[in-house]
Amino acid sequence: MIADRNSGSTSPLTWVGSFPVYASTVLAAVHAATMVMTAIAFAAGAKTFVLSTFGFSSHAALDYFAFWQFVTYAFVHPPELLFLLEIYLLVAFGREIEGFLGRNAFLKLYAALLLLPPLVLLLAGLAGFPSIYMGSSALHFGVFIAFATLYPTAQIFFSIQARWIALALFAVSALQYLASSMHTSLLVLLLDSVAAFVAVQILRGSWSFDLRVPRKRPHLRVVERKNGGERGVSLTTIDSILEKISKSGMGSLTPKERAQLEKARAELLEKDRNH
Repeated sequence: MIADRNSGSTSPLTWVGSFPVYASTVLAAVHAATMVMTAIAFAAGAKTFVLSTFGFSSHAALDYFAFWQFVTYAFVHPPELLFLLEIYLLVAFGREIEGFLGRNAFLKLYAALLLLPPLVLLLAGLAGFPSIYMGSSALHFGVFIAFATLYPTAQIFFSIQARWIALALFAVSALQYLASSMHTSLLVLLLDSVAAFVAVQILRGSWSFDLRVPRKRPHLRVVERKNGGERGVSLTTIDSILEKISKSGMGSLTPKERAQLEKARAELLEKDRNH
């Protein structure tokens, strides 16, 4: 099922030269800017103030109503090389999700991944398990999980499919947190990973995450109405377009291919309504 959306919601917000700027690109820029601000604050001796004020603390939220921390915790970024990987995950895979599901759907997904961990940690604090958490590593890994859910067979690094990379990264990260007794980080990783998978299924209106080796996709034909009648139009490129999406993602399509896919989608929806 192709998500019901209009072309504007899947198009870039703007262009910087030949580089498309999506909502995910803007979010990445905000995260990068806050990393610089965090570094400057740390250098000025305000490390404790930054961490206690903007990092999430179930104690602060419950006793001092510091609910802004539900959002600001994800923008506390001590400078580190792994942050570059986070930004890459957000920019490269966030725009693919945005290009397929639409901008509003992507922002809803991002908001869910952002707000779910502090909500659960707050409930844990009420139950007598206080916690402190900050950073966006699990949030942006959730973005990659969402991409792998949409495009499980997309070939990314060394022709390895996205589904296998997602499972491997999740397993290694979970074992690392477990070995280091970082139980809060492990919980947040699990929450954002599961939430990303479930949210994508809800947003696209179908449930699938096939780990089997895919078989050859059947050839598709679309019926086009013309002058009150119907005639079969052989869209032989549709099959190759779907195969291209499964391997490289929605962003790899040319404008012509996107138009053909949207036309096929419209025809199929009209056919469903008539039946």
